[in-house]
Amino acid sequence: AEVKNHKWVVQEEIKGAGNKALKPGTKVTLEANHMEGMKGASAEIVSSKKTTVYMVDYTPANGGEKVTNHKW
Repeated sequence: AEVKNHKWVVQEEIKGAGNKALKPGTKVTLEANHMEGMKGASAEIVSSKKTTVYMVDYTPANGGEKVTNHKW
């Protein structure tokens, strides 16, 4: 099933994207794996925004295992 209007993937999660912003309508292959079935999926860029994204490592307050490189 097609997923519409998914909000975020970062540049590094788009196969072969390099460091230039991709224009709306560009067809890409995703390397992201933060949703089931996303890695290797075909996608179309709807919009892009140059912004800062923080990646954090943290240990959950509930005592769970340490999480590394969290983006969302």
